[in-house]
Amino acid sequence: MNRTIAAFRPSRSKGQCFLTDAGVIGHIVETIAPTPGETLLEIGAGAGQLTVPLLASPAAPRVIAIEADPRLAAKFPSHEKLVLIRADALKLDFAALLNERGLDAIRVVGNLPYSIAAPILLRLLSASTRLRSLTLMFQKEVATRLTARPGTKEYSSLSVLAQQAARVELLFRIPPTAFKPRPRVTSSLVGFSLLHDEAPEIGNEDTFRAVVRALLAHRRKTIANNIKHLASPNLASGILEAVSETSIDTARRAETLSVEEFAEISRICALQA
Repeated sequence: MNRTIAAFRPSRSKGQCFLTDAGVIGHIVETIAPTPGETLLEIGAGAGQLTVPLLASPAAPRVIAIEADPRLAAKFPSHEKLVLIRADALKLDFAALLNERGLDAIRVVGNLPYSIAAPILLRLLSASTRLRSLTLMFQKEVATRLTARPGTKEYSSLSVLAQQAARVELLFRIPPTAFKPRPRVTSSLVGFSLLHDEAPEIGNEDTFRAVVRALLAHRRKTIANNIKHLASPNLASGILEAVSETSIDTARRAETLSVEEFAEISRICALQA
């Protein structure tokens, strides 16, 4: 076990659990399959338990590692191909970071703190034009939502927002025994292949996220009922008008709308603004 992890007192409020199973770590590195000369961006580097094996892999990629905890950052292993940035991923402007370093179309990897995994993912998706793919660890239930299809009980706004930007794939499950301290949940490694020009056109990101969250606020209610209960009259009228320009029946349950249908409504709403 990494000496830093063995001596470290993790914060449960921050959801700190360190991956320590060498077999699982090896499987993740094989799944990422780094290539010679590439740069990987690692979120939630912890004590370097994934960073070090990535640097030691035959491809020996460069790694930009993001870690918020100063206690871990102070003891992080050094390496000529490693850049450690002490920063809060919830506040970091990923596009600006890549601009500063002249990087484009890079891959992101990491074991995200589960309590803030979804917000970090959304920040990454906002910078998706600069990224090629994401390979990230989530709590199993979140991974199920990310890959859920329309009409299923797990289908949510997170499903739609992720699947509009990327092809999302559940790669494999990771048991609690692979971590220290042992979490109460099973984990999942999830892969995101960014769609870029192939993504359904949404008009603009802010409108799309507002439309998706509004219509899935009560996902088992009809589209008409969701619109009726919106606090914003402007958003309600905009969505209602947009839906009227499509072939979508407002008597349908919101949870049955496909990603493409959400995108169509958003695109029309954006044109109205």
